[in-house]
Parts: sequence; C-alpha cells; structure tokens
Amino acid sequence: MLLDGNVAMITGAARALGRSHALTFAREGADLILVDHCDPQAGPYPMSGRRDLEETADKCRRFGSRVLTGVADVRDQAGVDKVVDEGMEEFGQIDVLLNNAGVLGPGGVRAHELTEEQWQLALDVNLSGTWRCCRAVLPHMVEHGGGRIVNTASTGGRVAFEMYSNYVASKHGVVGLTKSIALEYGRHNIRANAVSPSTVADDAELGTRSTRAVAESMGSGLDDYERQSASLHAIGRLVSAAEVSAACLWLASPNSGGVTGTELVVDGGFTAR
Repeated sequence: MLLDGNVAMITGAARALGRSHALTFAREGADLILVDHCDPQAGPYPMSGRRDLEETADKCRRFGSRVLTGVADVRDQAGVDKVVDEGMEEFGQIDVLLNNAGVLGPGGVRAHELTEEQWQLALDVNLSGTWRCCRAVLPHMVEHGGGRIVNTASTGGRVAFEMYSNYVASKHGVVGLTKSIALEYGRHNIRANAVSPSTVADDAELGTRSTRAVAESMGSGLDDYERQSASLHAIGRLVSAAEVSAACLWLASPNSGGVTGTELVVDGGFTAR
C-alpha cells in the first residue's frame, strides 16, 4: 500500500472530493486527520455538517485506518493550529497535507458586481486557508525530516472563467503559493505540488453540491450544465472524483519523489486547446 505507515491530514474531508480523497488514502494504508468546517450555512451553497464528516471517518475506518476528526474553519488560524496539535498528539507525525477545503464562488456575476464579502470569502477560504494549513503543518514536517503537500488548485488557476473572478484569482494564487513553498522547503525534503481539476462530475454518493450550485447560478439544470461542460473536454465527459483522488495519491506517494513545485492537471483535455 502506497501510504502504509503515513499520516495524512485532509481538509474539506466531509464530502465530495474530500471524502473521495480520504477513502482513497485509507485504502492505501494511511492514518487520517480529517478536517472540515461542518457549518452548512458557511458558504454560497449548502455546505457539509458534522454528520457528513463522521460518516466519512467511519467509512475510512473500515479499511483499517486510524482516524481523528477535527472541526475547524480554515479562515481561523487558531482553529487550524488546534487540530494540527491534536493530530500530532494522536499520531506523532503528519507526513501528508492535502489542502482540499474550498468554495466555488460565490459567483455568477461580473467582477464589479461582486460584494466585498463575496470576494473575501473566496480568497480567504481558497488561498489564505491553504496558506494557514501549510503554516501550521510545515514546522512539524521540517522537524520530522520531510513531507508532501498537495494543494487543490483548479483549471481556474490556469485559465479564466467569466463570472467567477474571485474564484479564478484565488486558484491562481494557490498555484503561486505552491511553487514558493516547493522552493523554500525542498532542502528539508518537503515536496509541494498542486492538483488542478476541471469540473468534476456530480456524485450523489459523495454528497457533491458545488457543480449543481454553479449550474443554478448560470440558470441551468445540472444535467444540461454537465452535458455542455463535457462537450468542452477532449475525452467527451467530465472527470470523476476518483480520477482526481488518484492524482492526489500519486503526488502524496513516494512514487512521485522527483516531482515538486508543479501542478498535475486532471481536466480531460479542457485546457489543452
């Protein structure tokens, strides 16, 4: 198993991509620190709750993983630090940090129509939240002699989308942050990479809601939105959560030992044009 003997901290782990990542890492032998805000009212669409997080944890334990759950808002450094401290007390190490917590939007309007709150939410969760988690974990990785960080960017960190300038700005920032961390901590045997997915197919079993929220913001139904988005992918379909998780697993594993400071694009050819 690729992550046997490793401890991985995954943010935004309660559902959707976070749950997919957690299950994938559990299958590969990792013990887990699963973190989520657990506040359904905290975003531009219904977010996950504590029950979702515990459901993810229970599923991971079935693979034999030891699991610690923590409730923290990545906008709050003290809350993030508390979960990291609890994880260190429980496991004594954090080998992998997978920054998955994020919000898609709020969007659906042009840049000048965004409110200060809408702009700040995307930047503070997606970019600053990623930095806060890195800030909390990096000293432990340095002391431990190494580690791997996987930050969730997006095709929105490579190209621009209309009506989502706040999201696009935040994800471009994640790519830049990842590269800087790779340069600063490479001498400590710490690798940092980003994974950049395109629109991920809605998955009811994972509790995905962001894709539906974007469709609604565009005045479309989920099926029509996914069909139109799929037509822009070279493979003729949207990527799946499992495919994004497989990319994260590779970046987090010893198999990618020479890879740092880059982004792995999982977009079915969306940005190949």
